[in-house]
Amino acid sequence: MTVLNVQAGACGCSAKVTATKVDDRHVHVVIESDCDQVTAMNEDLTNLQWKGKGHEVFGRLAESTVYRSASTHIRHTACPVPSAILKAIEVEVGAAAPADVSFVFVPSTAASERDAGASAGVEELRPSPPSEDPRSA
Repeated sequence: MTVLNVQAGACGCSAKVTATKVDDRHVHVVIESDCDQVTAMNEDLTNLQWKGKGHEVFGRLAESTVYRSASTHIRHTACPVPSAILKAIEVEVGAAAPADVSFVFVPSTAASERDAGASAGVEELRPSPPSEDPRSA
């Protein structure tokens, strides 16, 4: 059994994906999540053929049962859960080593300059602290 936890991002939902090898050609996947769209995929993932003629997991995106199910149930196309499902299956069947995956946003120069400009503008609107008269010291 392979278990993978997913923190989906801005939606605030998380998911626990459990992949279990049933036999030499099939895998069973269960998703636990607060997201009803994601858990609706469970009915499509009960007995996936991952190996052999007619396999339904590791083909092209549009041909994968995982992504076809996601396109039916999940409205947010950038949801990372379908990819996580495939990663869990890969590890469970020995097709890949377990390795964490992440998305990390890197601020662009334009965004940094824009934010700096906005901060500068805010600073200019704030009243200056009272200055001390050097003669009073």
